[in-house]
Amino acid sequence: MKLNIKPNCANAPKKELVKQLTIAFASYDIPKAMNFMDSNISWTLVGEAPIIGKAQFAEALEKMSDNKAKTLTIESILTHGKEAAVHGEMLMEDGTVFGFSDFYEFNSSKSEMVKTIVSYVVLKEKKTD
Repeated sequence: MKLNIKPNCANAPKKELVKQLTIAFASYDIPKAMNFMDSNISWTLVGEAPIIGKAQFAEALEKMSDNKAKTLTIESILTHGKEAAVHGEMLMEDGTVFGFSDFYEFNSSKSEMVKTIVSYVVLKEKKTD
């Protein structure tokens, strides 16, 4: 996967963690992502029912894994206390382009364990045959 990451996206430990999580999600590196998920993780893909718990989280990622990101662009990562946000876009293997924003809440400001994720995903460009 090709990475386009703005230079200011890794100048703090929490930013680096969010960057690595975003890369793991885009490449569907489920074992790596699961290392940072609280056992009661809550993931809301806006417009869909929340995904609760590590088992459902892993299952949801597995269902999505047939169309991996070919290029991941991270425009910015913001962190403050126990919260973080990232936004960018993904060019998928099938040619589709999605814009995304993910909002993270960690168990505490010092924790690396993710308690909640809210994801906004927008179709920017549909693949053409």
